[in-house]
Order: sequence, then structure tokens, then C-alpha cells
Amino acid sequence: MADNLVKFSKLRSATEASFWAKFSELKIDKFKLDDKINIPLWGSYSLNDSRSSPLFLDYTSFNKNLETTLHNNAVACYGFMVNTNTLELFKQTQPEQFINSFAKHLIESIKSGTALQEPWRLSLFIMLSFSDLKKYKFFYWVAHPTPYNLPETFYQKNPTPICDELNSSQIIDLQKGFSELDSKSKSFFTVFKSNENNSVHIKTLAEGVEFIKNKNNDFESKSQDAVYFAFYDSTGNSTITPGWPLRNLLCLLFWHCPDFSFTETMNFLAIRGNDINNAIFYSIKSKEYSDIETVRNEILKEPFVGWESNTSGKMGPNITDLSDSMDPVKLSSRAVNLNLKLIKWRLVPELELEKIAELRCLLLGAGTLGCSVARVLLGWGVNTITFVDNSVVSHSNTVRQSLYTHEDAVKRRHKAEAAKDALLRIHPSLNAEGVVLQIPMPGHVVGKSMMESTENAFKKLEELYKKHDVVFLLLDSREARWLPTVLCAAMNKIAINAALGFDSYTVQRHGTRNLQEASTPDLMVQNPSGKDLGCYFCNDITQPGNSQVDRTLDQQCTVSRPGLSYIASGLAVELLVALTQHPDENDAVAMLDDSKDLARMNKNNSSFGLLGGIPHTIRGSLWGHEQRLTITHRFPSCTACSYPIINEYKKRGFSFVLDACNQPNYLEQLAGLEELLKSTDLEEFCYALDTSSDEEEKDS
Repeated sequence: MADNLVKFSKLRSATEASFWAKFSELKIDKFKLDDKINIPLWGSYSLNDSRSSPLFLDYTSFNKNLETTLHNNAVACYGFMVNTNTLELFKQTQPEQFINSFAKHLIESIKSGTALQEPWRLSLFIMLSFSDLKKYKFFYWVAHPTPYNLPETFYQKNPTPICDELNSSQIIDLQKGFSELDSKSKSFFTVFKSNENNSVHIKTLAEGVEFIKNKNNDFESKSQDAVYFAFYDSTGNSTITPGWPLRNLLCLLFWHCPDFSFTETMNFLAIRGNDINNAIFYSIKSKEYSDIETVRNEILKEPFVGWESNTSGKMGPNITDLSDSMDPVKLSSRAVNLNLKLIKWRLVPELELEKIAELRCLLLGAGTLGCSVARVLLGWGVNTITFVDNSVVSHSNTVRQSLYTHEDAVKRRHKAEAAKDALLRIHPSLNAEGVVLQIPMPGHVVGKSMMESTENAFKKLEELYKKHDVVFLLLDSREARWLPTVLCAAMNKIAINAALGFDSYTVQRHGTRNLQEASTPDLMVQNPSGKDLGCYFCNDITQPGNSQVDRTLDQQCTVSRPGLSYIASGLAVELLVALTQHPDENDAVAMLDDSKDLARMNKNNSSFGLLGGIPHTIRGSLWGHEQRLTITHRFPSCTACSYPIINEYKKRGFSFVLDACNQPNYLEQLAGLEELLKSTDLEEFCYALDTSSDEEEKDS
């Protein structure tokens, strides 16, 4: 019989650097020299896989509200931390007395029945620590209290996979029920299997205990049902031995239903990881005792055990030296995205934050729109931002352009460099760059004296495009957006355009271009996909020219209502983020705001991504507080994104750009627009234009 004796695998814990950083902050500002306080903690076990996982502690472990600490893809545990003021006091603390003093929380929860209603209390852990805040060395020892006087229990049969106990449909039901449990309820619960209708149901631990009590009194009526007490087992699939949580679960059963637990065979399920198929079934029976009541009363008495082994495998504390990693910059980068984690955990579990964080964003223009777009990108966790701008900060900029200060204007700093430095002050670990560069523009003649600098600027812009995934067109004139649009089309980059008027704005994503399929778009398609969507210039019937000639000061500057840039910038970034979460990404079909269109698209789930529908163009006005979603089809004779333009750029490079700058009507001839305008029947041509567009906005 000794060969069948149930043994248990011990638990282990892991602390992230942010845990100690947060504690250091609390120690200095709140706890100070108070070493008598029991600091409440939250910990968690990850459900990511079936491998052995430690009890994880980070800076959120100190949160009072569990909902801001964990998500449903974790198992909650609670505990206490006691920090001594000196290393000598830490060493003098008696482990036996320390664990016994805290085990009273476990005992009280079992005896009072609180653990039945709040089963996570059975997963109590405690931490004894000393923190050397000058040297960033942390001494700590973690224990998981459990009674030493646990009655001997034996396997009635060898542990087996769950598939030997439940059929496939029952396992599917159990998987669904488990995934719907919150993080507190995943630690301990009851599984009911009905032989009558071949189903399983998840119930609370309290319901399972109550069922067992009633079953003993009315066995015949309940004989069709089997009960399994389930617990989350973090030991993983590397061992068949059940984990430490089963000890406390057994103690609870021995206390609350001794007539059953000391005489009947008990069924247990050890849940390992998020996949129920990895669960292990245990059939366990207690040793027979003549005096059950005496044994029952002895269980919850001292002593208690549960101290972890250290990293050397010996009984003793761990020492964490964070002198090299307690860099405030590194710690802030871990904590800065808490809001994003809450969005994922509580609202959109499928949100792929990695896709957003890995985006390399090129911001052409560091003015009103550029500053606002950069701030919103930071909020979404984007880690790489590059500014391109040629102007300097003026005194009129500082109140409208959120990244600049009065000192920047006094020193007449270049916007690209000042904006980069501002972002690094906000988020020091950001990969930020500022490039001072004048973008070549059609209608702005390039003379011999400017030839070399213009070619260098062109090559630098090409180099930047190759290093980035997304380009935001936020420049202060229409012609400045021409070359960036050509490059986006030729290199198939995601292009997001934002432009401002006095009280109106336009935000647009450019369509994709595939040189292997240079077909004419079907203008009858109401919701075209990315390959048939137009660019910023697809509405034009003439090539962009020099917009600065013969303009007064108010015409040279963007004059818009102050709040407008924040609205347009927010929409521009949200449009990009929505694209990253759509299965078709930049090829996603365009959404219109017509109610019939929305109803039709709702029937086709593929039209919507994780964050909803993806429009092509968003036009808004503060005058009427309105917003409209419009679509512009790809224009085969566009002077910026048509295939003749793209092919010529690929063939001639800078020479092509030079001709576009110096030769009037060059782009119109190349794109076929000049020939098209000579046609006597323009009805089809006019239909290709976006007739629903507002009066053209000034750019910002």
C-alpha cells in the first residue's frame, strides 16, 4: 500500500524586477520603517502552456483591485509580505514560527467556510523579505502554508489523462466552462458529470461540497452523478505527481465532509495549462481511521509546512541583485503600457498588441498634426517613431504643437530634432529619430545649385521608407505629399493621410498597389478592397503645383480651429491600429456610413476586423459636428499612384522626380490625364472621381 501513497510537488515563485521597484517606492513613501505591517499581495499562475509555471509577482501585485492586476488567462492567488528593516532581523526570523503565524488565515477560511465561497483563499502564500535599497539587493523567502498533519491518502488506481475519464464532448464542455471562469474561480471548483445526459457542468467548490453532503443522505437519487474536485496545478506535465494545492483542498474536504472524505473514494482533476486535454485524473482514498473526529481536529493544528527551496535547491532564501537592472528607464517601459494590457485583458482578449508595438512609423511633418499623431502612437505602445521635417520651431508653434516649448522656439531648433527629444523625455526607451530633410515637390523648380542637396534628400527619403512599415502624410502643402505618395505606392507601404481645413478635416488610408495586377478598378463595387482604393491625389484632374506662389501670410499658414488637429490625429492613428487587427490588414474592404451598407456588411463578418469596420476616408466638420465615411476608387490616371507613374519611378528614380519638379504638365502627360481631358465624353471619367467629397481642406 505504501507504493500508492500520494505525494505532492512543491510550488515555486518568480519575481519580476518591477515588483521590487514598486516595493522600493512604497517602502520609501508609505511603509517607511514600519516592519510590523502585513502587506497584501496578489500573485498569479499563467495559463499560457502546460509546462511548470511559477507564482508570478510584478508591480501590479500591490494593487488593491484584482481586476487591474489579472485577466482571465491567469489563476489568482493572494498572500502577504513582511519586510524587515535589517538583514539581521531577516536572518533571526524563525521560519517555523513565521509560517505558523500566517497559517491562521488559511485555517480561519477553512473552518468558517469562507474558503468554500472564495476558494482562492486556499492558495495562500507568504513572503519574508529584506530590501537593501541602496545596493538594490533583495533577500526573500516564499512559503505556501499547508498543514503538516495531513492524513495519509492513497491512489485507488494510477493517475490517468482526462481522456480516460471523460469523452470528447464532455471535455469540450469542460474546456468552455473553464475558459469562462474568472481568475479567482479557476484555482478550485467542482465538475459534475451526468451519466444520464452525457454532459459535464462546472460548479463552485461550495456546491460540490454541499452535493457530497446530500449524497450521503440520499445516495439513490444522486447515484447517476459523478463529482470531481478540480484544482489548478502549476507543476505542469513534467511530473505525474499532483501539485501542492491538492493538500489544502484535501484539508478542506476532510473538515467539511468527513463522513465522505474519510470513507469514500474521492475524484480529482488537476488542470494544467489552458488546454483541458492536459488535465490529470486522480482517484484517491484516505487511510482508514477508527476515530475520524480526532484525526479531523488534528489536521488544522500546528505545525505547517510549505517553504520553497532556493535557486540552489536548498531550504533557504533567495537573493536578487538588481543593481544592473533597476534602471528607471527600463522599469517605466514595462509599466507604460498598463492601459493597453487592461484593454486586452478586460475588453479585447484577442488584441494583438505585439503587431502594434512592432510598427515602425515614419511621420512626414512634425507640425500640429505630427506632434498629435506621435502622442497617440505612444499611447498605443508603438516603439519606433521617426520625424521628417525641415522647418524650425517658431513662437507661434508652441501653443498649438504639443511637443515644443518656449525654449525650443528661442533656440530655433529644428522641429524634427526637438520633437524626437520631447518623445524621449516622455518615453526614454523609445526608438525615436529626427531627420531634417526638404522633400522634393512638383512645381518647386530644382536649379543647379540645389541639385546635389535635392538628390541627397531623395535618397535619404527612400532609405527611410525601406526602414519603416507605416508612413503618415502630415505635411503642410499638397505638393509636399506627392513624392511620399509615389513612394508608398511603389514600395507598398501603409499610408495614412491627414489634412485640416478651418473647421473640417480629412483622414484617409491609401490603397495598395500590385504591379503584377495592373487592372482597371470596378467602379460598381460599393465596398472595394485595398487594391482598388484611391490615394490622396486620385480626385485630382491636374498635377500638384507650387501652392506657395502669390499667397498672403494667412494663406501660407494652416488656419484651423485648435481642437481640430487632435480629432484628426486620433482618427488617423485609430485607423492604422484598426488595420493591424483586421485579417486582411491594408487590403481590408472599405466601410461606408450608410445604414444600409452597415447592415449589409454586418452579415459578412470578414468585412469587420477585431476593432470594427475600416473606412477609406473619414471627412468631418466641426461646424455641423458631423462625420462622414466616403470612398474614392483608384484612378488609373492618378498623377501619384497610377501604374505609369510607379513604373517610371522604378525605372528612372531621381531623374523622374526631377522632371516632375521642373517640367509643367509632365505628370499629366505621363499618367495619361492630359489625353483623358481631351475626351469629349467625360461622364465616365467624372464618375471615377469622389463626387461626395467636401471642399478641399488646407493641409497641416
